[in-house]
Amino acid sequence: MSTIPTGTYIIMNATTHTYLNVLGFQPVPGDIVNSVGNHLGNDMWNVLKTESCGVTIQSYGTGAFLSFDPSNKTDTPTGSVVTSRLIYPWSLRPNTAVPYAWYIVDHHTGKGLAVENNSAANAAQVLELGLTNNGSQAWFFIAKEPLAGTN
Repeated sequence: MSTIPTGTYIIMNATTHTYLNVLGFQPVPGDIVNSVGNHLGNDMWNVLKTESCGVTIQSYGTGAFLSFDPSNKTDTPTGSVVTSRLIYPWSLRPNTAVPYAWYIVDHHTGKGLAVENNSAANAAQVLELGLTNNGSQAWFFIAKEPLAGTN
């Protein structure tokens, strides 16, 4: 279970040093990529604890929820990481390979978020992969105070 308090965060991959992002503020189902940082709301996420399954992760900029859609085969044959209008359950588990970092684990599939090929390129695809004990699935949650005009 997560020990991260409810709040607004920038979520940074420990290997690529890029940020979880809703590509171009796309509407649902918005594509989830990693960004080099644009200081806008699509780089910010509201993380809220739930009573039963861990956390929900909501885009500050779009209001949509981080989710995984197994029927959307755009990114991989098993599905795509996208946004949804519905709350989607995730769990945060300590990543033992990188201090202070977390796995972001899909409550349904048990897989963790990772950046495709550990790419630091802007708009690199975010995927779900089986959990590994390395930095590619390590995410830092950096508290962020939203500023007017950023969403």
